[in-house]
Amino acid sequence: MASFRKNFTILMTLQVSTYLAPLLTLPWLARVLGPSEYGRLSFAMAFTAYFITLTNYSFSLTATPKVSINRDNRALRSQMFWETMYAQILLSVGGFLVLLALTFIVPMLAENRELLLVGFGMAIGSMLIPTWYFQGVEDLGVISAIVFVGRALSIPAMYLFVRHHDDVNNAMWVNTLVPLLSGIAICIYLYFRRELDFVHVPFKTVIDRLKDGWSVFMATSLVDIYASSNIVLLTFIAGNVAGGYFAAGDKLIRAALNMLRPLKTAAYPRVSFLMHHARDDAFAFLRKMFVVQGAIVSVISVCIFFGAPLAVKLLYGPQFGPTVDVLRWMAFVPLMSGLADLFGVQTMLPLGMKSHFSRVLIGSAILNFALLAVLATLFHEQGAAATVLIVETAIAAAMAFTLHLEGVPLLKRTRPMTESAGS
Repeated sequence: MASFRKNFTILMTLQVSTYLAPLLTLPWLARVLGPSEYGRLSFAMAFTAYFITLTNYSFSLTATPKVSINRDNRALRSQMFWETMYAQILLSVGGFLVLLALTFIVPMLAENRELLLVGFGMAIGSMLIPTWYFQGVEDLGVISAIVFVGRALSIPAMYLFVRHHDDVNNAMWVNTLVPLLSGIAICIYLYFRRELDFVHVPFKTVIDRLKDGWSVFMATSLVDIYASSNIVLLTFIAGNVAGGYFAAGDKLIRAALNMLRPLKTAAYPRVSFLMHHARDDAFAFLRKMFVVQGAIVSVISVCIFFGAPLAVKLLYGPQFGPTVDVLRWMAFVPLMSGLADLFGVQTMLPLGMKSHFSRVLIGSAILNFALLAVLATLFHEQGAAATVLIVETAIAAAMAFTLHLEGVPLLKRTRPMTESAGS
């Protein structure tokens, strides 16, 4: 528990920077660029997020437990590290080639080619920051400090280099250089730390690692994909202005959700370890998480709903008036997302319920795209916001119902778990 509290404190400090950096630059970007150019920037960043998701490949969920279990074995720890890094490199190269090809095939992507290619640096930076490894060894101090400094420096950089309506490319460069330079610094740190041995990894082994993580990647990546797709598809359907209104509200919701990331990130390896060694303690820990996390997300959601008009007025100005309705539609997304994380990532995955988890998220992705196509066409940015709320609610409800059917004693001990729950 001592290491959990330490990592939670470190990650909470880091996440404050994650929250404050966009909060301090978002009003400037929105006001300087305006709804149309801000919508174009948001579209490019959302499209780039597909490739960040591909590069990460959910290794924070699949590689972290393996590193955690073998943290005291230098040879196995090194093996896990290089297998994962080589897999990420392979995914990055493939992703870049796909992106480049698409910018010559799809007209709208061709118009934003420079933005997209610059933005791909964020995927490379994400690859160079092996958070999954530092989570596994529960040593997040230095990596958090490096990322914190990068985000802090991005604030004056954004004000310095984005000063006119057509400075959208400069905004993308600032967003890209933060993870890219942070990743390079972390790689230098790992080299001089010398706690890892270089391990030659056969290409077949890299492919095997990708196959092993495929089901989790397909399930968890769908959440990130449809979150990004809401902006991408809305922009295709209703244009840059509607995309800008939605993106402005969505940014605030994502910032609120990121405030929970330290708790989630610190809890996941701990729950995985306890499920492996002391299952009763794992469920006791999860019950405490339910109370704490549930209380935090409830307060966040209520504050967003009632504070939406003031937040939009102060942050974006009158030209972003429609964003108020977007925020109110999405106000309770943090509550639903927090519950879904507890039921799914923190409970189902450590129990080995990957197929159950995957089915819920695949179904939710289908629901999201179907609803978005209809509601975004009819109601533009408000339709996209309503889609997000409906889908997040459906995910939380489906996961809770699945745990109930499988007899998982998350909130009480009265029912034994069925055989299938642990399969």
